[in-house]
Amino acid sequence: MRPWTLANGLSVYFLPSDTPFTAVVLGYKVGAAYDPSYAPGTAHLLEHLLFEDEDIRYDQKIQSVGGSTNAYTGQDYTVYYARVPKDQVKLALELEAARLFDLKLTPEKIAIQRQVVAEEFRQRYLNPPYADRFFHLTRMAFPDHPYGTMVIGESPEQVLTLPEEALRSFYERFYIPPNAVLCVAGGGIEEDLSAYIRLLYERQKEGELAPTVPSADTVPIRESLTVRKGAFPQVAVFWAYRLPPLAAPTTQAMDLLDDFLGESRSGFLTKRLVYDKGLASRLSSFVWSMHQGGLWVVEAYLSPRVSVETYEAELEKAMQDLLQADLTEALSLYRPLRYLALHREREKALGRASALVHAVLAGHPEWYEDPLTPYEALSVGDLQEVIERFLTPDRRVRLHYLPEK
Repeated sequence: MRPWTLANGLSVYFLPSDTPFTAVVLGYKVGAAYDPSYAPGTAHLLEHLLFEDEDIRYDQKIQSVGGSTNAYTGQDYTVYYARVPKDQVKLALELEAARLFDLKLTPEKIAIQRQVVAEEFRQRYLNPPYADRFFHLTRMAFPDHPYGTMVIGESPEQVLTLPEEALRSFYERFYIPPNAVLCVAGGGIEEDLSAYIRLLYERQKEGELAPTVPSADTVPIRESLTVRKGAFPQVAVFWAYRLPPLAAPTTQAMDLLDDFLGESRSGFLTKRLVYDKGLASRLSSFVWSMHQGGLWVVEAYLSPRVSVETYEAELEKAMQDLLQADLTEALSLYRPLRYLALHREREKALGRASALVHAVLAGHPEWYEDPLTPYEALSVGDLQEVIERFLTPDRRVRLHYLPEK
């Protein structure tokens, strides 16, 4: 890893390797948490618009040389990436620089992408059953905090009214070199590439340094239960526990606990509630990590004729029993599996570049340099401490889906 910084504040990293393809990843330290309060969904809609400039023609040019490209928006960041043959790395860098410095937002393209995102909203979050669960969980878990609104916005109708002014202002304020991290990984990293990047990117662009999102850890939870009734296939119950910021030393312990508790075949909760007691047909868990807070979510789809009250009572008992459980398996079995997952993530150039950019955007490049040591240092006592401090009812919100006859 060879980091360097341009005079205008752009951070640049090279990860050379002997591969026929090269990944170019450019991440910005702003995501949906930076949306104007009057225009949720701005960062995500702007992400779409970076592919729509007809002068830059980003997609067409990348695809014409056999490359692929995409992007994604989170609460804390927005990341753009391309994978190209190694002899086309300069083209990818040229196009990304054009999007950083010279993007043109036209009313016609904005109107089209509003429609595209509104349809994405319907297809992804409104049409499938239970797909709007994240809207309710985040709203309850993070009241009066930027994380309380989903990345895509509040509704299709609201997305259709996103003002042009909000999009232009967001781009002009935040899409500047000091808020960006560029990583080039794979083949094609020749000696002249540093000079070429300086030529393309060492321009000044006025804007605003991204402020730090406030911690969500101390925001009081005012509402702890939402009940949804409708044409759902079966009863579903979601519990979400609010977690500390990503940089907290408890993060890796929660990763292993999540694997230990909610693994689909042999997890502690899965074995008890699905296979032993038959209360749910499916149960799983996951950690939703954000820079200033997160959620641990347990989702279950109940068996026929099992009431919400019965299931929740057994889940609560299981969580209490967890305090006395033997957690050595979480270390002996799931720690090596976590190592394997980290290794697989970095097998290809794009995975390495993405992992590095995420770590730098979070302010912790050491997470990329040494991802295993924090897991290796964990003890059973560390896992027990996380359970006792953070997997408690006062940090929990609940969501029920009840089918109507």
